[in-house]
Amino acid sequence: MRRHSPLPVPTVLTWVAATLLLAGSANAQSTSIPILNPEFTLDTLPCNPGSGCNTYGISGWVTGPQTYILKASTTQYPSAPVTGLYVAALGNGTSTGSIFQTLGATVQANTTYVLSVKVGARADDVFTGYLVSLLAGNVTLVSGHRATPVGGTFVPEVVAYESGATPPQLGQPLQILIQSLGTGQASIANVALSAQPTAE
Repeated sequence: MRRHSPLPVPTVLTWVAATLLLAGSANAQSTSIPILNPEFTLDTLPCNPGSGCNTYGISGWVTGPQTYILKASTTQYPSAPVTGLYVAALGNGTSTGSIFQTLGATVQANTTYVLSVKVGARADDVFTGYLVSLLAGNVTLVSGHRATPVGGTFVPEVVAYESGATPPQLGQPLQILIQSLGTGQASIANVALSAQPTAE
């Protein structure tokens, strides 16, 4: 499996800043950017939900070490449906994990990109942090790691990148990299990316 080394982290626009950016251009049309397997449901698992119901590799994503699909039960997430909750499970007690995807869309000028994910902490495992990054041409545009879920819950992480009139990565393919930090596990669900024109 390919392993992606952590990349330099530039100044981060938090979800508060992202909200302000979108509010400032409320009249502009926001467009969803396609992501392959954003909810991690393409690989169906026949096993009963629980910590043992998992498999390495995730369709559409390049995965790092100790990264797999988990069909979680109410033991991991009390609000999980009876049929199970599919998540990307990143890392464990000995290694970090990661998922990476290059998208079909490219960086455009005068555009605000908003990347959102749900970050979960299992009720039956240790959570030691994560890093969510939007890249273009393997260069980090913006990253975030401010969400702090408690055991058994998910919380949103939202980061935004405003390209400006002459972005250095103009025309480069957009990429998503999500990593666990430390020797614990982070669960990822509902990855989404949108683009919205900003004033020139």
